[in-house]
Amino acid sequence: MTGIRILKKYIFILWFLLISASVTSCARQEVTSINEDSTKEATSEMIRRTFLVDIAFEGGSGKAYIKSPVEVTDIDGSLSARFVWSSENYDYMIVDGIRYDNENEGGESTFTVPVESVSGTLRVVGDTVAMSAPHEIEYLITWGETSETGSETPAVAHADKEAVTSALKNAGLSGTGSTELKYADCFEIEKYGDYTFVSIDNSGDYLIVPEGGDVPQGLPENVVVLKKPLNRTYLVSTSAMDLVNACGALDMITLSGTKAGDWYIDAAKEAMEKGDILYAGKYRAPDYELILKSGCNLAVENTMIYHEPAVREKLTELGVPVLVETSSLEMHPLGRLEWIKLYGALFDREEEAADYFNEQLKMMEPIIDRHQNTGKTVAFFHVTGNGLINVRKSGDYITKMIELAGGNYVLTGAGKGQNALSTMNMQMEEFYAEAVGADIIIYNSTIGGEIASIDELVKKNALFADFKAVKDGKVYCTEQSLFQQITGMAQFMQNLNDVFNDVDREYTYLNRLD
Repeated sequence: MTGIRILKKYIFILWFLLISASVTSCARQEVTSINEDSTKEATSEMIRRTFLVDIAFEGGSGKAYIKSPVEVTDIDGSLSARFVWSSENYDYMIVDGIRYDNENEGGESTFTVPVESVSGTLRVVGDTVAMSAPHEIEYLITWGETSETGSETPAVAHADKEAVTSALKNAGLSGTGSTELKYADCFEIEKYGDYTFVSIDNSGDYLIVPEGGDVPQGLPENVVVLKKPLNRTYLVSTSAMDLVNACGALDMITLSGTKAGDWYIDAAKEAMEKGDILYAGKYRAPDYELILKSGCNLAVENTMIYHEPAVREKLTELGVPVLVETSSLEMHPLGRLEWIKLYGALFDREEEAADYFNEQLKMMEPIIDRHQNTGKTVAFFHVTGNGLINVRKSGDYITKMIELAGGNYVLTGAGKGQNALSTMNMQMEEFYAEAVGADIIIYNSTIGGEIASIDELVKKNALFADFKAVKDGKVYCTEQSLFQQITGMAQFMQNLNDVFNDVDREYTYLNRLD
């Protein structure tokens, strides 16, 4: 009996161990299952945004092209572009040395390709089988404006003004006045002795501390402290460069988000060619190593950085304060120009900035104050790669300059009720109906490239031959430098006013086509 009891005891122990192992195994399986579900859930919560970007397309015979706009998908900061050709005959593309096969057999050749950014240019190779033998052809894509987007500029929580004032008061600082702004609505500058407090809509609040000055205690956490001298600035916003240069502060810029060859501002291009300003990567892919090595003490971004929050966070983590300039949100054209006063405050060029702005006003105010309506109707546009007409929306700052200079923008209902972006695409038939009788048409060369003649315009679409402006020889093309050279606004408005008043001369930013 004793042996039987011992045997039963061992059987019980063995049974217990087996049950324990089973329970443990089940528990482990349950944990694994939870982790897998969590991973799936985390994956599903990745930030995904899809938007359209207009492109200019060059290369080949011109018979086949990549359609514009291009759909771009942003998943947690990783971009991919969906290139759709006007032809079924492309079996693969090569981008950055990597081959991508056509994913739409039997239809228009389509390729989904990872891209580094949607600014500047991109060289690609397309292999066409339309000829007697497969043939690789190189093409150039130039990224343009975002025509549609799934997100708007995020709202920014500003600091409690009373808390700011209290912290400054405790530091022995009291208000000594504010900078007068005649047209700009998107920022404010207040002086506290040698200290400057700047509040920027959709950007944030900044306290500019003089060289050697102490940072006041008790400032709200969301006030960004900028310590002068800000002489190692990484300037990503292209529109800011012209204003910085105009107020004499180019020497404060040591890093650029634009390559030398892409500048239409001579002083910036020359500084980069001499090595005084170094290229530190685009807004979405900065060269962090170079930024740190250069001792960067300020990054000036534009609103595109809102699509790359990780970049802004990384720069802040590295000790580089980020200022987002939102001049593109200004409703009045001169409001954009008045941002020169902000750069004057940042770089100790306030007097120079104010003088420059006042000089420009003297040039423009006679036109603005007179507000002479010449009765001339005007269309401003360009033709996209797939034949759509890209126009400025009614109320955009370009259309406002046309109106201030004495013209009447013909597309009065363009874009109303849509998103806040400044451009939109139209079918040629729709554009024809609204603009065929326009007295003057102006071709925007910034994205589509400059055109040299009326014949070149008509080749883009034969319907242009019916336009009144074409028949009357009132067709103009902008210089490609127009949108980078914000300080040329006064000259551009003078050019417009002369065109509307039939003053035929050599223009700075407009070329009359024959």
